[in-house]
Amino acid sequence: MNIDHVTMYASNYEATKQFYVITLNFPLISEEHDRFTITVGKSTVTFIKALSEEKPFYHFAFDVPSNQFEEAKAWTKGKLELSQEQGDDEVYFAFIDAKSIYFEDPAGNIVEFICRFSDAKQSDEPFTASSLQKVSEMSIVVTDKLNAVTSLHEVSIFERDGEEISADGLSFMGEREDATYLLFVNEGRTWFFSNKKSTAFPVEVTLQHGVTVKINEELELVSSINY
Repeated sequence: MNIDHVTMYASNYEATKQFYVITLNFPLISEEHDRFTITVGKSTVTFIKALSEEKPFYHFAFDVPSNQFEEAKAWTKGKLELSQEQGDDEVYFAFIDAKSIYFEDPAGNIVEFICRFSDAKQSDEPFTASSLQKVSEMSIVVTDKLNAVTSLHEVSIFERDGEEISADGLSFMGEREDATYLLFVNEGRTWFFSNKKSTAFPVEVTLQHGVTVKINEELELVSSINY
């Protein structure tokens, strides 16, 4: 499973666009009056202007080349302030052999740059936003995770390593060999490296082979295969 495209809503829209396109210099591939699309390696991400009274936010992760964690961290710190958790501005995940840094964008999204030492490819080029390889994690916040996760089986998306699904915490949906996951979580969980609580907002994720998973305007999970 790989993530081809993600569509999210963004408050503070103009500042968010400047942040990604000017400050971080992500490749801009299209722009309309109320949305813009950037490239993240082999994935694309669209931000749509949210209604003025709405403040949607999401958590997602972009992959750093496996040999460039320190370089990516220094590059990022030169442009913004990293988030901290118990005084640390990075974290190592032993169970996937990866390190991450986190920050918030002007829309309030919890953005993660993750370096998967055992899974990601290396790069010989100086690190920039164009070095990021893909969207490797997109969180999907739901009101009933157990029911939502079960419905994904109908489009052949299963729990990583056959892990048991619980009502608490994150559930990683996707195969370990692809190192790309939909992270399902109930509302009300405090995000790592943030004091924000997980909250459901509309989002659409297009996966390889035409599978679409989204939270619609009624905050219902919808999944389909587009043949």
